[in-house]
Amino acid sequence: MSTSIAYFSMEIGLENHIKNFAGGLGILAGDTLKSGADLGLDMLGITLNYSQGYFSQNLDSLTGLQIENSDAWDIAKFLQAENAEFSLEISHETVWVRVFRYDIHGQKSVVPVYFLDTDYDKNTPENRHITSQLYIADPNLRLKQEILLGIGGVIMLQALGKFESTQKYHLNESHAAFAILALRQILNQESVEKLKEKVVFTTHTPVLHGHKHYQSSYLEANLAAQYFNLIQENEKIDGDFNLTRFCLQNSIYKNAVSKKHAEVSNELFPGFGIDFITNGVHAQSWTSPATQALLDQYLAGWRADSSLFRNALEIPDEQIFETHQTNKLELLKLIQERTGVIFDPKIFTIGFGRRVDPYKRLDLIFNDLERLKDIARKHNGLQLVFSGKAYPQTQNLEGSIAKIYSLSKQDLGLLKIVYIPNYDMEISLKMVSGADIWLNNPIKPLEASGTSGMKAAMNGVPNLSILDGWWCEGWVEDQTGWAIGEHSGDQDNLDNTASHNGAEYINSRDANDLYNKLERVVLPTYFLNSSHWIGIQKQAMSLNGSHFNTERMLLEYLSKGYIKSI
Repeated sequence: MSTSIAYFSMEIGLENHIKNFAGGLGILAGDTLKSGADLGLDMLGITLNYSQGYFSQNLDSLTGLQIENSDAWDIAKFLQAENAEFSLEISHETVWVRVFRYDIHGQKSVVPVYFLDTDYDKNTPENRHITSQLYIADPNLRLKQEILLGIGGVIMLQALGKFESTQKYHLNESHAAFAILALRQILNQESVEKLKEKVVFTTHTPVLHGHKHYQSSYLEANLAAQYFNLIQENEKIDGDFNLTRFCLQNSIYKNAVSKKHAEVSNELFPGFGIDFITNGVHAQSWTSPATQALLDQYLAGWRADSSLFRNALEIPDEQIFETHQTNKLELLKLIQERTGVIFDPKIFTIGFGRRVDPYKRLDLIFNDLERLKDIARKHNGLQLVFSGKAYPQTQNLEGSIAKIYSLSKQDLGLLKIVYIPNYDMEISLKMVSGADIWLNNPIKPLEASGTSGMKAAMNGVPNLSILDGWWCEGWVEDQTGWAIGEHSGDQDNLDNTASHNGAEYINSRDANDLYNKLERVVLPTYFLNSSHWIGIQKQAMSLNGSHFNTERMLLEYLSKGYIKSI
């Protein structure tokens, strides 16, 4: 059965040099559309065209504080201009929009991704600025971006002659919520219930304050009258207008991105029956060249069928070992090129690459520096590699980067630390494939899903992680990796750690468990039982790789949301 799906996302990560992504949301969107092309789905992507990207990150050589610069890219080199132009009203002004396209060539079909752009001479200087930067700081321009993505995306489908054939509108986060208004305006003869059948909504945010809301007066000032009137007629808003709630109310299928996240989401928004489809990653995009060569040799056909990762147990141990050593040397080469720091391939190396956010606890492993140094001394060294961008203009988050940068410049004996600036897809791939273990230690239950650990597993890198997000489903102790804090409670969220003492206790407890697991289980297994360690690498590839991929994920969307909406 062919079903035409329009996938809306504020960011879509396709290639390293297409600067249209900030983090996991965008990479997930890109991976989803790539798997759509692999599966031969009738699918297209809709996003905005950010001429200045997100931002390029440097670290101050003295303080380690994040320095943010424009990340402009050559649009003409990567995107093709479409012979289409349209306009819409935003803030009582006519905004003109041109369209660019990028084609994803998959195993079975081509999936186009359309980029909406206002940065040309038909628009006023302010309206040209709407698509200048991803997640722009100006709240007024952010709302205009959301209107452009949602309403503009639907109008674009009309301009390209694709509206009539589009059967499902998948809104990847509530940034695209206003697409619902455009559908109501165009299909005004259909009931609200009938329109709901066309919309699938995915939420990624596990905390209430992360769900965007606007005052009705602010919406009235920015939305064209016909769209604001539709909100008033159908929603009867009084005060705040919550975009997530609006999407939940107007979608036939709604899902969180892991089983644990669904539990949290149904507590935040009771009564909507939010299902879950756990995220995945695109196997071909997130396996290193050496890993791909190994898979080609032993798991023929894996590019078209990610479930074949289950046969990774059949790969000879020596081949797993040699492939990982190749990946590790590639990571160490990158570290030296980017930072000048030389790491030793014989020393155990921990990787941590994430968007920098307080709940992710970038610096948790340094909670007791003396104990960490002692662990390094007992095991002939320990190497830690970090990378990740903090939100722009957030000194407190940049401060955690600065702390690690400062530590990296100190003599800590056999403990060596490095921070690679300007985290991107290239750095991420080298890290998830080349680290000996992947570390993830969020405050639970604030990790909606997480995908970096899935990428590591596909390359035979075990996880050492807090039991939250996807790891609740992927964790098999001492088989796919290890859990941190498996005996602690499930309600350690930001509300419960608001007090200094509460946060200190949770950090101390989790750090202590991390040290114990590292010192008593992980490192002894790595150095004293190499056959078991390689067995864990193979189990990570087999159990995690065969399930936590976007091929399986997209087939679930197809059966639950696109074809059979429940």
